[in-house]
Amino acid sequence: MSEAEMIKDNKKCRDMMSPAINRIKRGLDILGSITGMIVFSPLFLLIYLVIKIENGGKVIFSQERIGYQGKPFILYKFRSMKESAEADGKPALCCQGDKRLTRVGRFLREHHLDELPQLWNVLKGDMSFVGPRPERKYFVEP
Repeated sequence: MSEAEMIKDNKKCRDMMSPAINRIKRGLDILGSITGMIVFSPLFLLIYLVIKIENGGKVIFSQERIGYQGKPFILYKFRSMKESAEADGKPALCCQGDKRLTRVGRFLREHHLDELPQLWNVLKGDMSFVGPRPERKYFVEP
């Protein structure tokens, strides 16, 4: 099933949920994201410092993704690749042994710590803890 078909199926599923269930789901997303940001705030600081020490560049990586109902939004992650990772302008998925990953970035990706800033996306309502993974426009459109 393609990503576009999954988005369409998710819309059907969400439309079938009652407004009360949607509000409860959103409330749990808000509660979970705020709790996560508070609990993991020391880890946020540590990761920030380690990335800054390793390469001195930007710590937070932002990228346009396609969310619910095809709505674009900006997704945030800790930087795990060199800033010139897509200098050629061609989107590329990360693969095992990818030379674009930094040393710290490899560790962050292996432990999914690079995704902690996405708690902000959940709080803003761009994403949900439960739902399809938002993908880049390049990989969604035929």
